[in-house]
Amino acid sequence: MSDNVTTLSPTSAKAPPSPVSNLPPSQPSLLARLFIPATAVILAVAGVAYANANWNSWTASAATQATDDAAVGADFSTMSARVSGNIRSIAVDDYQPVKKGDLIVEIDPSEYDAALALATANLEAAKASRVNLGNQENLQRAVIKAAEAQNASALAVEEQTRLEFERQKNLGQASTEQRLQQAQASFLQAQASVASTAAAIEQQWAQLQVLQGQEPLLDAQIDAQEANVTTAQLHQRYSRIYAPFDGVVGKKSVHLGDFVGIGGSIVAVVPIPNVYVTANFKETQLSRMSTGQLVDVRIDTFPGKILQGRVGKLSPASGSTFALLPPDNATGNYTKVVQRVPVRIEFISGQPLVRSLRPGMSAVVTVSTPDTNP
Repeated sequence: MSDNVTTLSPTSAKAPPSPVSNLPPSQPSLLARLFIPATAVILAVAGVAYANANWNSWTASAATQATDDAAVGADFSTMSARVSGNIRSIAVDDYQPVKKGDLIVEIDPSEYDAALALATANLEAAKASRVNLGNQENLQRAVIKAAEAQNASALAVEEQTRLEFERQKNLGQASTEQRLQQAQASFLQAQASVASTAAAIEQQWAQLQVLQGQEPLLDAQIDAQEANVTTAQLHQRYSRIYAPFDGVVGKKSVHLGDFVGIGGSIVAVVPIPNVYVTANFKETQLSRMSTGQLVDVRIDTFPGKILQGRVGKLSPASGSTFALLPPDNATGNYTKVVQRVPVRIEFISGQPLVRSLRPGMSAVVTVSTPDTNP
């Protein structure tokens, strides 16, 4: 009996299983894990700090400065009543173009016409009083001349009676006592007449001085009445309100028959097309800005259109300085805020689009601020 022997081939034999490792995989250290994020944060903080420290310098040295805090403006005039009264007529409609000198509103002038007539009559009366005073002075001068003539006649009589009295005294015994006494009495009477006429002359001169003393008073009355006439004429003229310049009328504040007091608003007149742009730039944008620099103006109402202008004026102070309640940084906690300074942009002439601009329209302006330093 033979034995069956089984031979195992090398390929059929299975290799023993390799031992499984229970150790955890290797991981980077904590320092290695934090290095990259920490470096990124440090670089970011440094970049922000550097940018913050140099931002104003970069802004100031830019070749152009732009802002959208800008709007179209105009030096419009608000017409107000200079006298009180009822609106008699309105010669314009809302938003109507007007020329300088066009009548806008008329206030009932009846009261002011009567006041002018009264002032004129008072002036004529004052002038008549002055003329009458002059006539009285002339009459008084004539009276003085008559008194002087009487005095001259009295002097002649005095001289004649004096000579007769002297003659009678020189006759001595040849002259009777009665004749001597008569001559003496005539002489004394003549002397009294001379004194009386001389006193009359003094009195008449004093009366003339009294009349002449009234001249300044009457002249002052004439001046006062002339001033009253001028005032009445002004009030009469103020009852008619005219356009001060070419422009467009805004919305009227009064209607026919309304009563307006002195200073009451009537209507505003806008001097279109004499408009400009007021742009409020940050204070850090003004380092190289000056009058005369070229400006590109974009109006929101007309997208895609660019108007040319120049820097006309820079405000002497920031906008907050002229506020009703200016800031007071001397009390409490202080928080620095970048201030804005108004800059007036004036349009270059010869641009038809400017006639279509209206005050209040929003704008975006870009000012060319080249470096003028060599």
